[in-house]
Amino acid sequence: MENTEVYFSNEALARFVAAQGRTVEKIICHLWQNSSNKNDVVEIIDNVELHFADKQKLTIACNVKGDGLDAIDFDAKQTAKDLHEEFEGKIKLFAIDASGTKMWQEVIGKTLKTVRITKDGEYYKADAIILDFENNEMREISIAPLDGLIIDYYEEV
Repeated sequence: MENTEVYFSNEALARFVAAQGRTVEKIICHLWQNSSNKNDVVEIIDNVELHFADKQKLTIACNVKGDGLDAIDFDAKQTAKDLHEEFEGKIKLFAIDASGTKMWQEVIGKTLKTVRITKDGEYYKADAIILDFENNEMREISIAPLDGLIIDYYEEV
């Protein structure tokens, strides 16, 4: 039987480790807006960028295949240009400063203590991550096929 699990690359794991201990300055969400059908415009969260006080950032997105998460190096301007050319303007990329939203306002100015991921043998599953900030503020990021990133509050049970 074929293993269908998707795992983080060593590069993604290194990005998570590098982000730990940094103070969050702002959160930017990049949204894809698909207007192919004018009667049913669809928006999905393509990625979330955590910008830190020391000018570093961590960008969490779907992987290239769309079947797992990844920590990527993201160029919004180039991606917007590529999308415009490939989809003739029917898919657009928008950057939204989500720092003041209910989901993220409590983590601004807080330290990202750890990025939690599930270990499977000697690998780490790319199905979800938990961002654990100081003062027990936690957010879970996962993906849903065709829906992009799903971001939610997380509490220990």
